[in-house]
Amino acid sequence: MPESPPLNVTYRLLVLNDSILKTLGQTYDSTQLYTVLGLNRIDLRKVKQTDTLVVPDTLVRDFNAYAPFPRSIASLDSVKKILLCSYPLEAFAAYERGRLVRWGPTSMGKKSTPTPTGLFHTNWKSKSTVSTDNADWILNWYFNLVNNTGVSLHQYELPGYPASHSCVRLREDDARWIYYWAEQWKVSPDGRDVTAYGTPVVIFGNYDYKQRAPWLKLAEGDNAFRLTEDSANVVVQPYVPTILQRQATRDSVVAALAAAPVAAK
Repeated sequence: MPESPPLNVTYRLLVLNDSILKTLGQTYDSTQLYTVLGLNRIDLRKVKQTDTLVVPDTLVRDFNAYAPFPRSIASLDSVKKILLCSYPLEAFAAYERGRLVRWGPTSMGKKSTPTPTGLFHTNWKSKSTVSTDNADWILNWYFNLVNNTGVSLHQYELPGYPASHSCVRLREDDARWIYYWAEQWKVSPDGRDVTAYGTPVVIFGNYDYKQRAPWLKLAEGDNAFRLTEDSANVVVQPYVPTILQRQATRDSVVAALAAAPVAAK
């Protein structure tokens, strides 16, 4: 099936006041509001804490049409699944064999507790767990990335800027989707060794905490705030050999586990 052409969108800045805030739900239906909030990396209940939103002149039902990530990344053609988390974009993208299948907004680590960058994998998961930083924080649709520090992907509020304690915060529907889409690690019977890594996750880039929200640059031109395929290739290529090696090992481990009950008979 041929790929649809990119959406031609012009963006503008919407300066908020009490009147506009009160009528947001009437100006946009639920699908449109989902897009506007996603583009601004913010939850509805947090909108009153900001002064400006970037809004598109065209609102379609396919949120992927607004992705700041490339639709395809050639160097990932052999990678079954991968998540990219961009600090400067404050967004994630999920790829299957180099093709974009989903993207969404994030809130990554604040300046004092930044999210680590590099290659990680989805380890273990829980539909709901308690934060190791604060027992009052309930983290839903949790997927661990760094076992000894608790760095993870999970649902939590998005305030429109990096605000987490080193984790990658997600909207609820995105966190739930990743929970079922990504794969957990496999460990030895004693739990001490990783026998197969989970889905690779590459976290990259830097965030300028002094600047205004970078997505507001969309109003300056559609190409002002976008990751090109060339730039994405530069990010992921150093990790591809390791990812493919671990992918092959996982395939072997999974195949062996699947065959074990048959062999036992």
